[in-house]
Amino acid sequence: MAILDLILELKQDCKYEQALKELEGAEMNADLYMQKGLILYELSRYDEAIQAYSEVIKSDESNSRAYNNRGNAKGNLKRYEEAVEDYNKAIELKPDYAEAYFNRGFVYYNMKKYKESISDYNKSIELDPENFMAYNNRGNAKHYLKDYQEAISDFDKSIEIQSSHNTFFNRGLARENISDFEGAIKDYSMALELKPDDIQVMIKKGYAEYQNNDLDSAKKDFEHVLFLDKDNVEAFVSLGMVYHASGENEKAIQHYDKAVSINENYPDAYINRSIAASCLKNYKLAESDLRKMLEFDIFRNDYLSTFNQIKEIVSKFEDEDSKTFLKTLDELLKLVKK
Repeated sequence: MAILDLILELKQDCKYEQALKELEGAEMNADLYMQKGLILYELSRYDEAIQAYSEVIKSDESNSRAYNNRGNAKGNLKRYEEAVEDYNKAIELKPDYAEAYFNRGFVYYNMKKYKESISDYNKSIELDPENFMAYNNRGNAKHYLKDYQEAISDFDKSIEIQSSHNTFFNRGLARENISDFEGAIKDYSMALELKPDDIQVMIKKGYAEYQNNDLDSAKKDFEHVLFLDKDNVEAFVSLGMVYHASGENEKAIQHYDKAVSINENYPDAYINRSIAASCLKNYKLAESDLRKMLEFDIFRNDYLSTFNQIKEIVSKFEDEDSKTFLKTLDELLKLVKK
């Protein structure tokens, strides 16, 4: 059997290490270097894959696929500018190279160059209109530009071509951003049908239910997260928020306590616990949490929102302790970063 045929057969059977051993003693040419690059890429040995593709290019400077593949390897190493150069060359050699436009669009996305990313996905879709991932990725870029309705349209088209867990999740995020919580919940539910134990989706679904004032459903989702991951800090904080919204502030504090015991550097636990503690007139805990918040790099608006919310709660009480704490709040507010 010819060496190339053997390598192709081993690669097809995912016998990558055996294929590499066979290549060690082979007389290499452009085709074999290409296969070596593909195998090394599959093994996440990106530096070596780059070397293999570079050998292909030495033998054949017009090999657009080698430039495209080398760009992929560089992209995985976050060498984004170099990756773009390789995709540019691939497209120069083959102007109708849909995959190269798609890949360059993805790298531009990672570089936060969302307009350039969208432009490349436009071209990729023009050349390959059935590429559901191109619509999904273009939707993500539009999402980051806050063009949520257009993003949703792209996710719709992607799902129309092929249902995908990721696309349902992405559309749920976009719907949540336009306060379409029911639509978001449906999308997160569809994503979970395709991948039932995805904790990230489960948390987002619970939070959308919380936003939609369906506290019982939110509680079930967050509890299920903790069934799958007993130390999930975000789930403990989220459950605390649900109990707070239900007026059960003692239970809320218990969950925030648990979150802090797992991760003492989780700002949201202190933010939310200070609010629940204020509702119970536990001003010692509230003040302690507010002072702890000052240690974190939290946006000033988030500080102010928390302080104002607590001030509104405490202002409803007429006792002396509450009046004293209001003065403490004013003093703490002076310490907030400007």
